[in-house]
Amino acid sequence: MPSAKDVVKLLRDGMNDKTSASRLAEIIKALRKNSVTRGVSPEQLVHLLEDLGPTFIKLGQILSARSDMLPQEYCNALQTLRSSTTPEPFERVEERLRYVYGKDYHEVFSDLDETPLGSASIAQVHKAHLRDSGEAVAVKIRRDHVKEDMQRDIQLMRRAADLLNLAGAARVAGVDIVTVIDEFDRTVREEINFNIERENLLRLARDTERDDGVTCPKVYPELSDETVLVMEFVEGLSLENPQALKDAGYNLRELGDRIADSYMRQMTEFGFFHADPHAANIIVRPALSEEERAEGKRDRGEVVWIDCGMMGELSPHERSLFYDMMKAMVLQDGHALTDLFIEWGRVSDAPGKKLNYGKLLQDLTTLVNRYSAEDASSMDIVQLLNDIMAILDTANVIMPQSFVMLVRGLASLQGTLITLTPEISILAVVQRYVKSYMSRTFDPVKEMEGRLTAAVNAADKATQIPERVANVLDMAEKGRLKLGFDLTEATQPMEKLGNIIDRLSLAIITAGLFIGSSFIYATGMQPQLLGIPVIGFLGYLGAAILSVWVILKIRKGS
Repeated sequence: MPSAKDVVKLLRDGMNDKTSASRLAEIIKALRKNSVTRGVSPEQLVHLLEDLGPTFIKLGQILSARSDMLPQEYCNALQTLRSSTTPEPFERVEERLRYVYGKDYHEVFSDLDETPLGSASIAQVHKAHLRDSGEAVAVKIRRDHVKEDMQRDIQLMRRAADLLNLAGAARVAGVDIVTVIDEFDRTVREEINFNIERENLLRLARDTERDDGVTCPKVYPELSDETVLVMEFVEGLSLENPQALKDAGYNLRELGDRIADSYMRQMTEFGFFHADPHAANIIVRPALSEEERAEGKRDRGEVVWIDCGMMGELSPHERSLFYDMMKAMVLQDGHALTDLFIEWGRVSDAPGKKLNYGKLLQDLTTLVNRYSAEDASSMDIVQLLNDIMAILDTANVIMPQSFVMLVRGLASLQGTLITLTPEISILAVVQRYVKSYMSRTFDPVKEMEGRLTAAVNAADKATQIPERVANVLDMAEKGRLKLGFDLTEATQPMEKLGNIIDRLSLAIITAGLFIGSSFIYATGMQPQLLGIPVIGFLGYLGAAILSVWVILKIRKGS
């Protein structure tokens, strides 16, 4: 139940907010224009989000990868928001460039195409050439006022969430609204600050420099700031057009395997991975020169990861847990999965929420056994991950944001691989990667040292058992030992026992009133009512009422 403090906070925020009223009017106007009261089709939802502006377009882009929250046809429609939003007029682009580079930005760029290469909710990209070197670059320019507009809309969302909390509806369809807004807020803050994407590109370049045929665009830090990002112009073919790649002579299966292997390395070995690996964010460019291709050499192409504003990060411990998770799924080990998720996540601290280890183990084991009956190449990784998330939610295990981004990235990657070639399965890739990683990292000497250390530790603990048992017995003898028991799923039996005790108590009280009133009746004491002493009459009346009450409770079974 919301507290008075929550009400005061909501009223104070409303009084201090000078912009939400006009913005709310704009939102209502857009809702009416798209006739949302009659239902919204996938196409209408796309038009509605475009009318609502950059914040909601970005929300639609994020939801396009959340098939666990929306039907697949809506996710497919929302994917069109990724790179097809209406571009800003070139005059506004020039204003931004003049603000960053001075009045004459042509001192930096010898030319700049007015027509953008792509336009999204936060920024648009223009091709240009550096005046000093003549190199072709892609200039990513943030939309005008997008930071202020998005922060205003997110604040409006938070006020709506506060209202829902006051109404007791903080969760909609099992989803915590505040958590969703927090995740969206963090994502937006990272993507609107191009300094973060600049550092992401520099780090990803270091991680992939040893990968054969995988890279990311070169960045120009000295020409970039929070609102403008200058990168190497990558000329090639997008994974969105697999037929063009095939016509160019690329082996789609080989490209898919290389992309999947690169993504596994990002997650497991680097702990720094692309959080949105959909087809539009991967470009294949020629790896050979025109002369080499003219000699008949086969060009396998170079995979280039682009749009690195949103990246996921795993700590060394989380990377180890992720690898153990993949290994447990490959080995179909439900016990290992259960212990792993409990270690990785945390048990909800909400009232009435507690971990049911036995049910979690049973559900995960059943899930693993069900999927083990299928061929890895035909498994749906999205459905598998959604099933795991549903089981963890039921067991009241809350996973960290890093795990959520990891799940979303794998789901998006599967869609990318299927677009490229349906023959590739992300789970088959996981199986191959786990076996390859185990063979690459297996060291007999270290393995023997680890086993020996574990044996020594086990032996050391075994020698301590008699002493610890003696300590426990000594504490019990001195009355200093207190044992607590938690009977799983014992709530309902205890409630039934309580009901039985309540009815028995009422029956005893009823019998006592009846017997006591009979003794009073035998004395013939005054005053009387209907020939019965008044006190005795009241006792009989109370006993009659309680008798009827007990009978009704027994018939209702409560």
